[in-house]
Amino acid sequence: MAKCPVCNHDVATPFFLNVDRWRWLACPHCAARLERKNPRSFVAAGPLLMVLIMLGGRSHRLAVIAEVLMGATFAVILVELMRPQLQLRKPLPKPEIRLNITGPSD
Repeated sequence: MAKCPVCNHDVATPFFLNVDRWRWLACPHCAARLERKNPRSFVAAGPLLMVLIMLGGRSHRLAVIAEVLMGATFAVILVELMRPQLQLRKPLPKPEIRLNITGPSD
């Protein structure tokens, strides 16, 4: 469950790999169109994992420490994916040309 940024009610979020349900996510209380915020830990995870891989090649003790830190990093990423933060989806753009079907034909 996540909080709607508009009305602060709980919103049931789909599984993080279910892209189709994320596309149609809306608050059932205020009907605001919602989307998932990008997790902040992804930015720091790439360089951190590269440093930990290099650190693990130094000695056996540092390799064990690096593996524990990698496990903790993956756990933090998994928790952020399971508990997403929501933001409002940008409104759809207005069409440049409108088709007037009900009007008189020329």
